[in-house]
Order: sequence, then structure tokens, then C-alpha cells
Amino acid sequence: MTPRRLCSIFLLLIMAGGCFPQEYTHNKEVLTDEGEVLVYLEPLPQEASKFSFTIGEISAVRDDGVKIPLSLYFSAINGSDLVGRQRLLATGILPPGGYTGLSVKTAQASVQSEEGEVALLVPGEPVTAPKLFQVNRRHATTLFLSLNASGIVTRGISFTPDFSLATSGGVLINLTGYVSNSASNLILVFNKKTMEVVNVIATGRGPKGIVVDQNRTRAYVAVSGEDTVEIYDLFNGTAIGRVKLNFGDSPLDLALTPDGRTLVSVNYGSNTVSIIDALSQIVLRRIVVGEKPTSATIDPSGLKAYITNSQSSTVSVVDLSQRTFTATITVEGSPVRGAFNRVGDRLYVVSSNSPNLSVIDPSSLRVADKIFIGTGGVSIKVSRLNGLTFVGKSFGGEIAILDPSSSMFIDSIRIRGNAAYMTIDRQENTLFVVLPEKRLVQKINLTSKKIMAEIEVAEVAYAVAVMGE
Repeated sequence: MTPRRLCSIFLLLIMAGGCFPQEYTHNKEVLTDEGEVLVYLEPLPQEASKFSFTIGEISAVRDDGVKIPLSLYFSAINGSDLVGRQRLLATGILPPGGYTGLSVKTAQASVQSEEGEVALLVPGEPVTAPKLFQVNRRHATTLFLSLNASGIVTRGISFTPDFSLATSGGVLINLTGYVSNSASNLILVFNKKTMEVVNVIATGRGPKGIVVDQNRTRAYVAVSGEDTVEIYDLFNGTAIGRVKLNFGDSPLDLALTPDGRTLVSVNYGSNTVSIIDALSQIVLRRIVVGEKPTSATIDPSGLKAYITNSQSSTVSVVDLSQRTFTATITVEGSPVRGAFNRVGDRLYVVSSNSPNLSVIDPSSLRVADKIFIGTGGVSIKVSRLNGLTFVGKSFGGEIAILDPSSSMFIDSIRIRGNAAYMTIDRQENTLFVVLPEKRLVQKINLTSKKIMAEIEVAEVAYAVAVMGE
């Protein structure tokens, strides 16, 4: 074998390996006796676009006056970059109790004038942003810091920032979206209209797959590092249940039947799926499938689940009514995700190291067709509006668009990263895309194929779900 051939095979293996879901790696301790605070800097007003300043320190002020420093995500604030853009500013693990606000120390500041950049004098003492808030054990508290641009400069030489602080407010439940962040042990709650974080939910270790029961306003989260499925009330963000799986299951993905009664947990660590009664929160059956299962796709009837097995090049078929394993379908490459077409009579399966999309006929349980899409596919969604199929790539910053009626690639969408996970909001006909390496979720208009907005997320974002998907 020639050196060039060996090199090519080596590169393909690297690409394929990078696409497989990785078992949970420890990043952050789960909250036990303490709570967590996340501070978001709210979008700056247009008047602040000429100002730049650096935050030297930010601290939470306890009700006894003690200041506890927080960790800054960034310190240099360029006003023109943050007009209309929210960003995560600081986080910290704090002892539970009452707090009276934040203390913000600025290190330097400047303003753009007709003559160029002019340095400003900064306050010698920290500025206080008062607001009573409570830190609770094993919970995350979200704070929103705003800068009032009016009077930010006095006597033309002094920088006099005026900060205000707010806690999480109410948002209409049908406008919310949810992002799991496996390295941060957090679910970010965002407003899908404004694309701003509105709350944060602390979870167990390593949250990955998330699915929303929109009728019952609850979310199910696969907590990979603790072999559990956690259940949350979406109205108040509190945990209302916990389904314990087997040791070493490492659940990676979840799927919910259309009636919201049956939940399927895909257990990457044990090559199994768990069939769960979602209402009683009881595991009904545990079924062995192929090697390293990554996702479950439930047919429109809610009677069968199709499990992609990334290391055995197969799709396992599970009968949910009988709770039995019924068939194995062999596909190309390393299958990672599937999606049914608009009619529900074809299942599209994307494989990370195959250039072809496998088209499965559920009635005959065989591959009926293949559609060329190029290598690197890791995520897939089908529009219920027009049947177009969107395939996210693990490299190249591209989402391929397919017309299944012609079995052809017809267009693409350029994005700022790699589309690890996607979901479609049918209410707005928009696509939400998780870009983990950029720490972003992007919102794309599916009519214009343009990026509408993006939101900053925490470390190792895994999945996104929205009300209306």
C-alpha cells in the first residue's frame, strides 16, 4: 500500500472517530452543598458603542457584606461588539444564602472621539449593582447585568459606569428553547424569539440528549455521567423526577412517543435501550441492541423505535408496544442519526464516515435507496412544511439540503461552525443548530437560508430542543 493511500485512510479514520459521541469525561463537579451563579451581560445600548472598558474583578456580595469573587469569562468589553448581543460574563460556585448584589471593579476605560481613542479615568472603588437574590443548594441562579449608558462619562474625563442587576423573569412557555451543556452540568433556557438566555437549570453530571413533552410542559434529560434520566417542570425549572438506569449505561439520547407516554433511552455505554413509562417514571424493559448506539428515531405511529448503532453499521428495530427487539438493518458506515420523511414511509439515516444517506423502507426493513451527500454527516432533520431534508456536517461549516423527491443535493447553508445537532421550529419555520466548538446555537430562517441570530452557550453544548419543534 502506498504512503499516500495510508495517509488518506488515516485522515478518514480521524474524521470518523471525531464524529462518534464520546463517553462522559469529567469536567466540572456536580453541585452538592453549594449553588452556582451565572452572570449574563445584557445587550449594550447603541450609545455604548464608542466605549471600551476592562473589568478587573466581579464579586457576589453576601448579606453579611463579604465579597466572593466570580470567574470572568471575558474581561475586555468593546461596546461596538456587544450592542444588541448578550454574553455570559462570569460564573461562580457560592455557599447558599442571601446576597445583596454584585460588586464590579473596572480596570481601565476609553472612548472613541474624532481625534481617536481617549483614555478615561476609572473609579478607584468597585461599583455596586444592588439586587437581593438567593443562592440555593444544588441550584443555579441566573443574574442579568445591564449597563446604563446615560452619564457614563463625567467632565469629559471620568468613566462612571452605572450597573443594574436583575434576576430571571417570566417568559411565555411556548417561546422557550433548551440547550444541554454536558461539560457544565447545565441546561440553558432561552427565548427563541429574542435568542437570549432567560434562565439556567443545574443538572447531574454530563447532561446530553434532551426531549420536551410540550403538552405536559416537562423536559427529559439523559444525564450520562450518572446513568439517569432527569425530569424537569418547564414552568419553574425544578426537578420533578429521576429515573435510575443501570450502572455504566451512559445514556446518550432520548426519544418520546407522540402521545408522551413512552420514553426511549439510548444507552451508549452498555449497548442497550431502556423503555420507560414516562408518566410513572418506571423502566419497563431493557433491550440489547448493536454496538455503541447513538440515537433513537420513533416512527410517526409511535409503535417502533429505530436505533442507530455507530460501531456495528446497523440500525436496530424495537417494537415499543411489545417491548421486543424485532430486526437488524445493515447500513453503510457508522450510523449516528435518523429522521423520517414527511409522509413517514421512509427513514433517512446519516453515517459519519459514509458519503451516502441510507434510505430505509420500514415496511420491508431494508435499505431501499442511497443519496450522495458527501462525508461527515452527523445530524439530520426533515421539514414537515415541504419535506426538505437538512444534513449537518462535522466539518466545513455546511448544512446540506436535499430534495428527497429527486434524491438529489440541491443547496447548502453556510454556518459558523460544525452542525453537531439540529432541530426545526415548525411555528416559525426556523432551524436551530448546535455548534459546540464555537459555543453557539444559531437560528436559521429556512425560507431565506440566512442566519437570523445566535446565542452563546456553555461548554460542550450537546443538544437543543424548542417548544414548537
